[in-house]
Amino acid sequence: MSRYFSTFQLVLLALFAALVVVAKIALKLPLQLSGHSGIFWMALIVVAAGIVPKPGAASLVGLTSGILAAFLGLGDFGALNTFLSYTVIGIGTDLALLLLRDLENLTVAALVGAIGHFGKFLVKWGLGALTGAPVGFVALGLTKAMIGYIVFGAIGGVLGALTLRALRRAGFFVYLAEKR
Repeated sequence: MSRYFSTFQLVLLALFAALVVVAKIALKLPLQLSGHSGIFWMALIVVAAGIVPKPGAASLVGLTSGILAAFLGLGDFGALNTFLSYTVIGIGTDLALLLLRDLENLTVAALVGAIGHFGKFLVKWGLGALTGAPVGFVALGLTKAMIGYIVFGAIGGVLGALTLRALRRAGFFVYLAEKR
């Protein structure tokens, strides 16, 4: 019986999960806008899904980075929020990739990035509603935050697609084919 992911693919996905966490720690933009870190997250997740083009690859990166981030105490609303946010980004990306396959197409990558990162917004909104946050307070910044998550996720998706194109031109995928 063959495994779904090879050991080599699992190592690559684990490395991308670690990069997502490192990006969260090390790469800070001086923007006071909701969702701006999606530029980095979605670029890395799109590249990971392009390098290991199997359903579930992005979900595995999201799950693994969620475990790492929660363990390291990242996030501003606790471990559960952090874990769910990272995991849902991966799941949302995989769901988008079921319909949209060509990640090197900038439009497709922007849509995949926007959909994947919008999942994080839904987690934050859902947990806010479950914990009883005042509806008026949540609704006040809801539209602005939602647009921020979508726009920054789309930008991250485009950056990921540009990275995949550069890797293809550099011969990385030929190298990967030889390693399998």
